[in-house]
Amino acid sequence: MSKATDPNYWVFSNKPEDSYGNVWDQRAILRSGQYTIKESEPNQKGVRPGDVVYMRIYGQHYSGKFTVAGKWTPLDPAEQKWEGIVAGQFPMKDVVVWQRPLPQSLIIHDLSGKSIRQRIARITAEDGAMIETAQRVYARLGFGDADDNIIILEKGLEEAIKPNLKKMGLKLASKHLQQQFDMGPGVGRSDLICLDESGDLVVIELKRGMTSDETIGQVLRYVGWVRENIAAEGQNVHGWIIAGDYDEHLRLAASAANVRLVLIRLG
Repeated sequence: MSKATDPNYWVFSNKPEDSYGNVWDQRAILRSGQYTIKESEPNQKGVRPGDVVYMRIYGQHYSGKFTVAGKWTPLDPAEQKWEGIVAGQFPMKDVVVWQRPLPQSLIIHDLSGKSIRQRIARITAEDGAMIETAQRVYARLGFGDADDNIIILEKGLEEAIKPNLKKMGLKLASKHLQQQFDMGPGVGRSDLICLDESGDLVVIELKRGMTSDETIGQVLRYVGWVRENIAAEGQNVHGWIIAGDYDEHLRLAASAANVRLVLIRLG
């Protein structure tokens, strides 16, 4: 029988970056060291100091873990961002962020708790050990290698990539093409458009976290538009994806579509 002092184990789930206007997303949580949770969230009152929490992005991956450092404390009323919602924070300690997040699909159906929708889900110590073992195996075996990898330290991804372009044999294209270039309704907005050492155009799509093969269609759409509307006669157009992580679906699709895949390490 578990002792009263033994920790409970939880999965806290969140939406991807920018889903909450940079207030409750995981980037903001890690920056502040406080995990924001609604007062009314089921299971919130069961979480106590010393409990172990695994962090998950809904539908994507497990990104790391932390220990609850104190009780849930309500935010100051002036800090509440939505009317009618009372939110507060759990202080975090011993935070571990995995360089290579564990895809949810590899583990979620093996856990004792089958809920994939709860924001706070109770799991067992054995579930926690299973998540960590799976992450270590995944990180060591991984998928096929990316075409290249770079390390960036700056917080803003697009601005951080720019100093690394020369290392990749690239430079920014003409001023009006460089960043967040709008290709019009139904096409989209490219992150960066560059020139390579041969003078060919390179359309770059940036993804901070895990990305899958749906990104290939996005990049190929941009490449097709640039080829038809911007490229000079005889000038080639290439597609690149620069991502914080990827799955095997993306790697295989990128290889078949001749899209270059570059893995970034966020320092």
